[in-house]
Amino acid sequence: MATESGQAYERLPEDETAPLEILYEDSYVQVSTRALVIKRYYFPSFGSRAIPWNKIEWVHLARDANVKCYELKDWGMGIGSIWWNCRSRLIVRGTRPYTLKINGLQNTLASNIVVKVKNAWIRPGSYVDRPDLAMAAIGQLIYRNHPHSN
Repeated sequence: MATESGQAYERLPEDETAPLEILYEDSYVQVSTRALVIKRYYFPSFGSRAIPWNKIEWVHLARDANVKCYELKDWGMGIGSIWWNCRSRLIVRGTRPYTLKINGLQNTLASNIVVKVKNAWIRPGSYVDRPDLAMAAIGQLIYRNHPHSN
């Protein structure tokens, strides 16, 4: 695993000269033609984790991956095999200044993704601002990089 400016890369595809096209990006993830980057992943450095598409088996919304409430955590690993990037999942900012509210479990599960990396027990997890757009971009790239798509 190589590091570059606070980001860890799991051997990116050989053709690093190919143009980088970003299909989706928010404060927590970046979906590009080279890799799925989960921001604020590593503790305590806030470093990002880049997972090349050829290393990903699947990506699902947390609700579709059957994530249970005891597997959720604001940063790190809860009871289970998911390592979450840094973000408050259950207690979030309210609509008025200086207020907090409890985010419902269904909303939490619908706005977080889980990644199954080939030959890895720990699954990375992340919040996404726009789950519909993120999953559409991820679906495109998983299909494009699947060994049977040629």
